[in-house]
Amino acid sequence: MRISNASLALAALMAAPVMTMAPSAMAGRDQSPEQSQVLFQARKTWFKDNYQRRLELLQSHQLCVDSAASANAIKTCRKDMKKARKSLKQDYRAYVNKVRNQLGLPARTGKKRDAKGRKLQA
Repeated sequence: MRISNASLALAALMAAPVMTMAPSAMAGRDQSPEQSQVLFQARKTWFKDNYQRRLELLQSHQLCVDSAASANAIKTCRKDMKKARKSLKQDYRAYVNKVRNQLGLPARTGKKRDAKGRKLQA
């Protein structure tokens, strides 16, 4: 009796224990349900409290683009928007990291992957 390669592969997959987890599944693994809930509430509060700031950022960018008379002016608008978004993201990260520290969780660095024994992406 001949066994096909597909059958062997399927048998190997079924017999092998699952040893890897997706990064998204690992992300919440070290948090208790209570910590997850507190983090959720903190993120929700931050986004509600900073809604006006984000709206003003979009409106100022729109005004900049509307008043731009050249390609360089639009480029400047784009650079200013990028800088403002980066500042907003840093403020958000600082706020969430403060909550994470209060919960006894490690701060997030903002890199693709944190230094929890996993590789950092360049």
